[in-house]
Amino acid sequence: MKKSYFMLIALLFSTSLFAQKVVALHSPTNGIQYFDDDNPLQSAYTAAVDNDTLYLPGGSLAPPTKFEKKLTIYGAGHYPSSTTATDKTNIIGNVIFSDEADGSHLEGVVVSSNVYFDDNESVNDLVIKRCKINYLNITGNRTNPSENCTFQENIIYAFSIGNLINSNFFNNIIEANIPEARNLIFLNNIFLRSTYYHPVFDYADNCMIKNNIFLQESSNHGVADGSGESTYSHNIVCFSFDPENTSAFGTDPILDSNYIVTRADVLVDQTGGTFDYIHDYHLQAGTATFLGDDGYETGIYGGYYPWKEESIPVNPHISSKDISGTSDSNGKIHVDINVHAQDR
Repeated sequence: MKKSYFMLIALLFSTSLFAQKVVALHSPTNGIQYFDDDNPLQSAYTAAVDNDTLYLPGGSLAPPTKFEKKLTIYGAGHYPSSTTATDKTNIIGNVIFSDEADGSHLEGVVVSSNVYFDDNESVNDLVIKRCKINYLNITGNRTNPSENCTFQENIIYAFSIGNLINSNFFNNIIEANIPEARNLIFLNNIFLRSTYYHPVFDYADNCMIKNNIFLQESSNHGVADGSGESTYSHNIVCFSFDPENTSAFGTDPILDSNYIVTRADVLVDQTGGTFDYIHDYHLQAGTATFLGDDGYETGIYGGYYPWKEESIPVNPHISSKDISGTSDSNGKIHVDINVHAQDR
């Protein structure tokens, strides 16, 4: 109960209820602190130590130069329909993780620039969840790769992940083609890319690619090019070829029960190759019968980590607020705030 109370207080102070933006720092060892200066995220980061939690308000925030601590960071979310009371949390500038940030968790923010792992540093056990990311950049010469990272329920516009192995992409909406993928798992993602000039995977080696939806319609390029023995199982593909045609999946693929579907018959309401909040990414009734290898539906609403509507982060969510601009005769102001706990 005490922990829940502290979390609620931190949330209320970190959701732009007042004119200034307030970042709340919750530390198991140092208690709760609030930062409302010109750079509250940077100030809170400076004061934080490993295993602390930061609660970010809606609005735009500048990040520290680099994240070099193990932190849990929650924003207010990014969907317009779920952030009317708080505004979306928008991190302006690059979010850079060093190997000292192993085990960190980032959830419920827009990263308007890039998410970087320090070049050729091994950043491990990181979780990025329910975020909107312009560019995910994990580069290096693979002598010191990053491992055991999870990317879940994100919107990702561009990729460079050549220095990432043994990691997972669950239930994301992905616009980019992926230049290099090695020893990775892709489950229940939607690949929106519609260009005719590249496959989705330029190169996929020893990857498990299951229960995804590939919306690219092209007879020129398939799902993957290049060598690499990857497994493609129970994916919905909208390409203009037989989904069991091995040449469409690179060299030496392992194919199992992929489905070919006309693009217009796949999703309830989606067009083009870019993400849009107004689109509906649920499967149409007929296509929903094409199950993944786990018995759940393909795409982002299936699997073990189904897409949460409006990408609301797991911390308590402020759905509405009403704060009077003036006080009454007793010096009191009216405050009405609706807060909803989240179960996942």
